[in-house]
Amino acid sequence: MTICMVPPPSASKAWEQLTEARKECRDPGFFRWPPHANLLYPFIESNFSTFDGAVDKLDLEESENAIRAQFIDAVVEHLSTAAEQCKPFEVTLDSFGTFGGKSRGVLWAYPRSKYSMFDGGEEEGSDDDEEPLMRLQNLLEQQFPMCKDQKKQGTFTPHITISHYANNTDALTAKEGIESKWQPVSFPVSEVYLLQRKGDDGQFKIAATIPLGRDKTAQLHDPPIPFPSMPLVEEEWVHDERILMKQRRKGNFKRRRR
Repeated sequence: MTICMVPPPSASKAWEQLTEARKECRDPGFFRWPPHANLLYPFIESNFSTFDGAVDKLDLEESENAIRAQFIDAVVEHLSTAAEQCKPFEVTLDSFGTFGGKSRGVLWAYPRSKYSMFDGGEEEGSDDDEEPLMRLQNLLEQQFPMCKDQKKQGTFTPHITISHYANNTDALTAKEGIESKWQPVSFPVSEVYLLQRKGDDGQFKIAATIPLGRDKTAQLHDPPIPFPSMPLVEEEWVHDERILMKQRRKGNFKRRRR
């Protein structure tokens, strides 16, 4: 499971542009992932396989489901504690970046965030230089201090991945192409999402909707629900790109071990 900022389903223009960009750039994660900015990584998972081997299979399944539900309830409670301290804000996608090197490249959109002037401008008590998405990430990390990989380089850099490449040179080339036709688009962020998938090939779906601001209640989804604009099946080109990316990563890992 992971907690992400995703354009809300009502942000049709953002979804349309991001979908077209990801298709054009042949994103290996096109089926599995919605367009998103990860807020915590790695996220925590519960171990549902710590039962006595003699337990009946049906009882085991019921026990696993009960523990999973308790685990998700506890996670959502902590997420809500953080989210209620950050009021809704606005995100604009108008710039792109890359990272990587000779053996990996990633093209991403920068989700620039600000508090809407309609809602009163800056958040009370916040650092004027701190974007609300960064503030939200910091609040979430306080609730889950073990999930601190997003700040490995010292600061959190929010990004929405457009696609993955064999190297950063290819990512930079793709960046020029996307920038030449991209139209800046903005959307409101009044909630973030706890995403969950089944299996490595499964699609990330909404397990819980976590509203921002006070006096609001999180909504659990059991079973998890998909985002309306996500594909229903994995097309052949997406599968092929995903396998190619796996092969590249495996080859890079082997080279590093030599």
